[in-house]
Amino acid sequence: MTGDATQPRKTIPPARWWAPWANRRRRADAELDAPEVSPAAVLLDGVREYHDSTARLVRPIMAELAMEQKPEHLFITCVDSRVVPNIITASGPGDLFINRNVGALVPRHGSRTPDDSVSATVEYATNVLDIRTITVCGHSNCGAMAALLAGGTEVEHLTGLSRWLRHGNHSLARLLATDPDTWDEPPLTRLCKINVMQQLDNLLTYPWLRDRVEAGEIELVGLYLDLSSATVEILDRSSGTFAPVPDEAPETRTLT
Repeated sequence: MTGDATQPRKTIPPARWWAPWANRRRRADAELDAPEVSPAAVLLDGVREYHDSTARLVRPIMAELAMEQKPEHLFITCVDSRVVPNIITASGPGDLFINRNVGALVPRHGSRTPDDSVSATVEYATNVLDIRTITVCGHSNCGAMAALLAGGTEVEHLTGLSRWLRHGNHSLARLLATDPDTWDEPPLTRLCKINVMQQLDNLLTYPWLRDRVEAGEIELVGLYLDLSSATVEILDRSSGTFAPVPDEAPETRTLT
């Protein structure tokens, strides 16, 4: 045997599937002194890891779902890369019908700045897939809400984004209509939470959806993800406050 053959081989411990690429690269670089790679190469490395370790596990599920989906929830949330719906809900393929957009906004019915993407998603989810629960999930330190607080000046050169953020003006107005002396948290945090409440109200501006909600056929849920603690809070719509999700599930109500 050569001297090299007697040396123990350095191995990279298996990464948890939810760990960011950056964490895995740092560990790999420390172990193997690997050269820097392009973002595209990192993406393909992730696909290869999926094929090597995950695809065989999910293949039976995906084969079952291949011709038809039956999601149970419509989940509207922000495009922020730190918000991963399947992680915070412990869900898998086929569970969530997801709409992601900047700020988790729902354009109001008849808005002067129309956008059909969200309404089309809601229509398809409720009328075709027969989904009975719609969740709006906000999060802390939301860049869209920070832009609203700043009056949009930081993004005014981005015309598409500026136009889209007009759908958040009702959330900002709702914040400004409250007494700052009653706030028990920073303005940005308060706006991020108010935005969830406002988008649920925006859903109710669609007459056909409001009728189904009032008839008890569709349930609306508000969630808020605190990034620093990685915990999720649920909105009590009657009091307008968020509270930790209970450790035990309450008695469930059957929707008719």
